[in-house]
Amino acid sequence: MKTNNKINIGLYGGSGKIGRAIEQILADTPTQKNFNPYLFVGNETSNIFAISAANIENIEPEVMADVDVWIDFTSSHGLVALLKATEKFKTPIVSGSTGLSDKDFKKIKTSAKSRALFWASNMSPGLWAFRQAMKAMSNISNFDFALEEIHHTQKKDRPSGTAKTLHTDLEKITNKKIEIPKSFRLGGVFGVHTLYAASANEVITMQHQALNRSVFAEGALMASLWLAPKKAGFYSMDDMFLKSQQLTLK
Repeated sequence: MKTNNKINIGLYGGSGKIGRAIEQILADTPTQKNFNPYLFVGNETSNIFAISAANIENIEPEVMADVDVWIDFTSSHGLVALLKATEKFKTPIVSGSTGLSDKDFKKIKTSAKSRALFWASNMSPGLWAFRQAMKAMSNISNFDFALEEIHHTQKKDRPSGTAKTLHTDLEKITNKKIEIPKSFRLGGVFGVHTLYAASANEVITMQHQALNRSVFAEGALMASLWLAPKKAGFYSMDDMFLKSQQLTLK
């Protein structure tokens, strides 16, 4: 039962790499000002969440009802399962799951008619700023363009969700078809995305590097804080940064 003004966080996919990064941030005393680590769903248990569970379908309704915001870093299948399990509670969800199909997005947007849902292929504030900087490329749309992405060898989707988002952005900005991003899977790289723009006389290179997974974890918690009071709707990084004041974790 909720006993304070902190946001009760439900973490779905808690045993994953991003899930553990979120858990680590929530373990820090300063962050506890805003969040209460309440319900952890994953293959292992959590040392800081009040309740740990292996299967979301077996959690008591009264426990599910006390979650204020879910954070999801699983898969397309996992996100759809979370939508189904939480539908009657209309709980807000922040999701960074990638590899989603058009059918998955249709389900998300249908669910968003009755609750607040936030999705981003990349939760990094810096990557969002990178996307805004890309808009300047509209002034040199006659250049040749290419995108490249590098992730760790365990990254399943290829190109990554972030690379697909950048590709879609770039085609809209330049108003022309751009070759699908080149994808590399190397070692333990967290994420490197590079944009090349070239003419016969000059080359522009823009790059974003994630130095650790904490940047995605912090972005997800920032989104949770922002989403908690919102009315039903489908929200993105643009909504959080362009349509309201930027929030920081304190």
